[in-house]
Amino acid sequence: MGYLDSIQAVGGFAAPLLAGGSFTLAVVALQSAPGPAGVSRWPNASLALFVLSGLLQIATIQGTAWSRRYMCTPGDLLQWFPGEQTDGTPSPFLIGMQESHLRQAQRWANAARGFYHAGIIALLAGLLVICVPRGQPTGGRWTVLAVCAAGLVGELAWLVRATFLDRAIRRDAWLGMAVLLAILVSVSAPGIWHGWPVRIGGAACLLLCLLPLILRRSVTSASITSALSLSLGVIALLFRIPQPLVVIPLVPAFLLEAHTFVDLIRRQRAVSG
Repeated sequence: MGYLDSIQAVGGFAAPLLAGGSFTLAVVALQSAPGPAGVSRWPNASLALFVLSGLLQIATIQGTAWSRRYMCTPGDLLQWFPGEQTDGTPSPFLIGMQESHLRQAQRWANAARGFYHAGIIALLAGLLVICVPRGQPTGGRWTVLAVCAAGLVGELAWLVRATFLDRAIRRDAWLGMAVLLAILVSVSAPGIWHGWPVRIGGAACLLLCLLPLILRRSVTSASITSALSLSLGVIALLFRIPQPLVVIPLVPAFLLEAHTFVDLIRRQRAVSG
């Protein structure tokens, strides 16, 4: 019941506050019109992320309400069905109803938890995007971007640590998150700062993820595809291929790692029972 109670606290207090903050920031993003006069380089992208964050927090509230609908204790059921007990022993009907209600409550609580964390990630990503200025960032703006990026990475790391309790599965999850972040950084960073240092840094991130990615898995078609995809991404970055084309060779590795992440979540659920 502690887990279900914690979800009630999230949906009843934290999610409404975050939803209000997200929609408030969406209004701020609306005031940053595209063009030289805008304060953000990508106002529409940040607007979409803020709106998405607010909608996810509303979904959190909805999931919390449905979870509360099925929360009940054995004592509650005995009060509702006093005739379903003989000599202090509940009937099979009462036991089955308790198990059914618990499954439903946990299902909606898990959905609310997923919506809540996804909303936080969207909110932090929106803050990072709206802080990207037009033109080259100054020293002070780089500090702001670094703080926003650290908050986003910290939230993702918290999720990995809290979700994957098995150490072997968590190790694979850390690597998967590192590969996904390396791909996102190598693709998005050159759009913020044009220059060789960013391209070299992106290529270095991909190379660092390439070796453990190969060592983690047996030689399969998926591992070969991921290694080839990351290698082509490194080549694209170093040979000054236009940035939109850099995304193309990295798409297979990104999709494979995302699929692997889903499999790891299923494995953790199977281990946890």
